[in-house]
Amino acid sequence: MDYSGFTVMLVDDEEAVLKSLARVLRPLQCDVVAFSSPVSAIESMDGSQADLVISDMRMPEMGGEVFLETVAGRWPDTERIVMTGYADVQASIDAINRGKVSRFLTKPWDDDELLQVVRKGFELAKLRRENAELQVLTERKNRELEQLNASLEQKVRERTVQLRAANEGLKSSYRAIVRMFSTLTARRMGVRASEQNQILNLLLLGVAKACKVEGNQLKQLYYAWQLRHIGKLSLSDDLLNQPYVELSAEQQRQFQNHPLLAQAATLLVKPLHGAGKIIVQHKEYLDGTGYPRGLKGESIHRLARILCVVNDYIELTTGTYQERAFSTIEAIDYLKNYATERYDDDVVVALEGVVNSLSKSDGLTKDNSVVSQELNAGMKLSRDLISGQGILLLSAGQQLDDATIERVREIEFNLGETFSIYVQKT
Repeated sequence: MDYSGFTVMLVDDEEAVLKSLARVLRPLQCDVVAFSSPVSAIESMDGSQADLVISDMRMPEMGGEVFLETVAGRWPDTERIVMTGYADVQASIDAINRGKVSRFLTKPWDDDELLQVVRKGFELAKLRRENAELQVLTERKNRELEQLNASLEQKVRERTVQLRAANEGLKSSYRAIVRMFSTLTARRMGVRASEQNQILNLLLLGVAKACKVEGNQLKQLYYAWQLRHIGKLSLSDDLLNQPYVELSAEQQRQFQNHPLLAQAATLLVKPLHGAGKIIVQHKEYLDGTGYPRGLKGESIHRLARILCVVNDYIELTTGTYQERAFSTIEAIDYLKNYATERYDDDVVVALEGVVNSLSKSDGLTKDNSVVSQELNAGMKLSRDLISGQGILLLSAGQQLDDATIERVREIEFNLGETFSIYVQKT
């Protein structure tokens, strides 16, 4: 086998031995360097390390065990072989222990044995080289992998930031869509955006919190709250401009489709599917008298039952359900009277608690509905006083005195009307 590129160093004080050894090794085509001086051999090793060293034991300048010990200490990867023509047991032991030799050859040597020993030495050297190259390659690949990982981590971080930004953008888009349709619906129904709308949002959120609605369920409930009237966009003015109980049976059947129409609209936006499932059931009642499907009890979604209570409270206080608007006290009493038949008791209780809480913080006006004969000086209007012809008589927040009360009664007599007057509950 060709071992060109491998080097064997011969160290012996006899030139004839060196030439003879070099001649035996010639078939291996390896580089052979010969030294009769171990000191010169060591100096040579400083410039070019040999793969294998064959050293005589007894040399006048330096013993083989000392030379090989030096090689072992400074060039541990170099294979070391000792050769001697003397049967010196102790010297051989010293060479093995101190020089850490791998083989021990005697003079005269057997050529085949010598070639076999050198081949094995070169094979070991070859394995060391390959291992060193592999180690270098592994370290380089590890560094490349570390750089790749760092790059990937950076790309992942950047992509995560991008995805989060995109996600936030989508969420903002969904919220914008919800706000847009909520505003359009309110305008279609003749309701203007106002601070009161924000108070009603707080009312819904307060009830949801009291009912332990959190996370994604709260988000879907809030979307359902904002979009609950979206199905009414396609209804005619006749169906929207009068209270529900005053509609004819046929008109009520048409009106009762609005939850289905609302759910159909939410199907166009996947993140609103959950809200659509709530909206389609928010007019269903526990006793089965609701619409559009007449569901009963637990077959109605829990979030829909919460929305039902809050929505019906708003419809009662705004006059979109009964012939007249209820006061907050009347609306809560109405819900309580039907609590075991139509509504969840705990939701009604939660609503009452939130109404009381918001009224104490001036967020929501808690009021009573009275007739003019029940008015007393010092009372404050909680809502505008409007005549049957739509004329504004007194503005909400006005404090009544005896003269104002008398004028209200006079106008009421002249118009032949009986006003529903809403005053703040003290």
